[in-house]
Amino acid sequence: MNNRIRAVVAGATGYSGRELIRLLLRHPNIELAGAFSSGEAAPLAEIHPQLTGLTQLDCLPFDRATIARIEPGLIFLATPNEFSCDVVPALLETGATVIDLSGAYRLRDASLYPRYYGFEHKRPDLLGQAIYGIPEFVREKLRNARLIANPGCYPTSILVPLIPLRTEGIVDVQQPIICDSKSGVTGAGKSPNSTTHFVEVSESFRAYNIFQHRHTPEIVQGLGLPGESLIFTPHLLPINRGILSTIYLRLKKGMGRREILKLWQSAFETSPFVRVFEGSQLPEIKFVANTPFCDIGCAVDETSGQAIIVSAIDNLLKGAASQALQNANLALGFDERAGMR
Repeated sequence: MNNRIRAVVAGATGYSGRELIRLLLRHPNIELAGAFSSGEAAPLAEIHPQLTGLTQLDCLPFDRATIARIEPGLIFLATPNEFSCDVVPALLETGATVIDLSGAYRLRDASLYPRYYGFEHKRPDLLGQAIYGIPEFVREKLRNARLIANPGCYPTSILVPLIPLRTEGIVDVQQPIICDSKSGVTGAGKSPNSTTHFVEVSESFRAYNIFQHRHTPEIVQGLGLPGESLIFTPHLLPINRGILSTIYLRLKKGMGRREILKLWQSAFETSPFVRVFEGSQLPEIKFVANTPFCDIGCAVDETSGQAIIVSAIDNLLKGAASQALQNANLALGFDERAGMR
């Protein structure tokens, strides 16, 4: 037990922070040594009653000096984008591996931050050093990584099924790829606003941030496509958690459903958290809620080559906390599944 890596979580009062703490508390190789937020000190179990009986830790006001005294080997940031951007350089000086769940270090092009995130990026030099952590595609790069940019929830649901198809060149990019994605309300964060409280969300379904959602450049970057080749529309579902992405594309001539399944089977043969639906059943949110899985399936019109891909994740787990832990496990040389079985 004394050889376990000490970890701290900043942003511990949010939904993703809560899920991350819950996972870390049962991790065989990692000790949760500190929890921090922007608020006043309070017991974690008081902030999150779900943790009652599981931890005696207090959540403390964020302080870099206090974090340094803990001497962590691992720091998770479930904090706002600009805050993460500001504190990451100093936290790297502790020698810890930093895993940022915000969007502060996901984009390689610093010039995109004012438009999509509303601030000038102060450390563009670190953008090239950060590993964009979809673990299924960067396992070797993650080993001993110092700064890991945890992917966004929508991009995870889209990039996991599409990257193998793009890599092998079976997608006809003359036709735009259309990503129609729907998320539960926890994706909007814990702070309430006029568009996410119960009365506004219940018994409704709406699109939002069309052509300006901050995950758009992240998806384009991950697919290696020009911006005009992607149409991404996010929607808000009247449910607590989960994402379903329906992706429309055309395959190159001679390619069909068999080729998609074959590429997925090869790409994810050793990936414990990607499940390929090979039959007629397509993924659904209820299959992945409260799990670390990304489920993917497809249907293809073999005559026209038009394909519809369906993927599902839990936005708080594979879209945030469990993916962050998966990245941490690989960075530190642990079993990829540790803490999530």
